[in-house]
Amino acid sequence: MKAKFIHLGIVMILFAFAACNSGNEPKEEKAVIETDVPPSLKDGTEKVVTIKLSDKERDELSIKTEAIKSEFVDHQILAPGVVFPSPGHSSIISTPINGQVTAIKVYEGSWVNKGQELFRIQSLEYGNLISEYLQAYAQESFQKSRLARLEQLVEERISSTSELEQATAEYQRASASLKAAYAKLRAVGVPDSEIEKFSASGNVEPTLKIVAPINGVIEKNFVELGQSVNALENLSRVLDTHEVLIRGYVSPGDAVLVEPGNAVDISKREQEDVTIKGKITSVNPGLDETSRSVVVNIIIPSEDGWPKPGENLRLAITSESQKETVAIQLQALTYDGDQPIVFVKKDANTFERRPIGVDQIKGDYVFVASGLTAGEEVAVTKVFSLKALSRFDIISEE
Repeated sequence: MKAKFIHLGIVMILFAFAACNSGNEPKEEKAVIETDVPPSLKDGTEKVVTIKLSDKERDELSIKTEAIKSEFVDHQILAPGVVFPSPGHSSIISTPINGQVTAIKVYEGSWVNKGQELFRIQSLEYGNLISEYLQAYAQESFQKSRLARLEQLVEERISSTSELEQATAEYQRASASLKAAYAKLRAVGVPDSEIEKFSASGNVEPTLKIVAPINGVIEKNFVELGQSVNALENLSRVLDTHEVLIRGYVSPGDAVLVEPGNAVDISKREQEDVTIKGKITSVNPGLDETSRSVVVNIIIPSEDGWPKPGENLRLAITSESQKETVAIQLQALTYDGDQPIVFVKKDANTFERRPIGVDQIKGDYVFVASGLTAGEEVAVTKVFSLKALSRFDIISEE
């Protein structure tokens, strides 16, 4: 019996302790965050805002509108360009043999004609080539005379046919050696007129003349008088600036509209009124690794020495890939933050505040990418008054 009272007492103490602790527990409070969202945005989409004018407001504002037309127009692409020498109109002059520069006939900035002498290279190697040619020439002449004499003796039955066959073979070998020696001289740039003089002249000077391969201006000389040079070493560079290559750098997105034959207006970057017209000659198929752009090539004749290699230009490419375009007057456009908007006429007293997408702005016209269709009318006057009224309507909704 006593044990039962002890057990009951322990239970009552534990109950009282639990009751005390339960009174000290913090009550959980739920935080309610209320946001003030305009009624036009509570459904997750932007609500169409309309401005309703009274007859008096309509008469006072006297808003003028413009009907939207959709037209197919050529797309114009703006791109930077750099001028380079045209292919075939620039040339590196190099020496074909080892030797020493004994004469420099022209200097930087000088105009030269094709075939004009530029340098003279004195060379033992060149002397050996001349000697080889003269020996081959003499041997070929001897074998030719011998063959003609034997042919006559065979006809007279004085010499045998075998001797004639042997003489014919020796003549053919001598002729082949002469052709090889001639080819070596031509390979180092010796013209036929010079080669013909070797056999007629008693003394031959081992000095090779280096001539200009094209008409042009000497841009730079890389050697000095008396300098020793090795075969294939650069001596000079000649540029013909009557024709130049312009490389334009077009973004990959615009490059899909560009193709050879598209017209290009070329102007100076600092003077857009100075222009020259051309056409795209070719389009490189891949991206330029440096600029990450598609390179278009334009070959044009220069006018009064312009443009010059190394110059930066501005290109306006007119693509013949026409697309349907909606254009409105610039005065019809305004902005709400960064969003372009216009006001579309719904009826005589009602205008709708319409966000649009802008493709580009040129002069007094805005080319619209989205938001408007042909046949609609947009306000072109009192646009800021309509914008103020639309803001008042939005605030009154809230």
